[in-house]
Amino acid sequence: MATMNVLFDAAVVTYSGEMTLISRVADSGNTVERGFCSTCGSQMYSKTVVGPEQPMRVRAGTLDDPDIAPPEYIIWGPSAPDWAPFPEGMPVHVAGPGSPLVDSAD
Repeated sequence: MATMNVLFDAAVVTYSGEMTLISRVADSGNTVERGFCSTCGSQMYSKTVVGPEQPMRVRAGTLDDPDIAPPEYIIWGPSAPDWAPFPEGMPVHVAGPGSPLVDSAD
């Protein structure tokens, strides 16, 4: 499943209302916590809770103003569905942030 996330330092993100939390081990080997709205079930965020410190990944569609952070790059590009359009010239990473770019991974 493809998602659009905005990366934030977890200390600056606040939510109101109840949140349902699920933790799982990701493909990276890190333990990731995912927060869901307890009322509607929408995923609000994911963040690494065991593993190297990483920014909190907030689902862009849940922001009060989703235009505050336009996309800068694509992560896990090779696992995107065939129908997913990548903006021309946008860097595409093989895996997570800091991984090699798709063009330089060959």
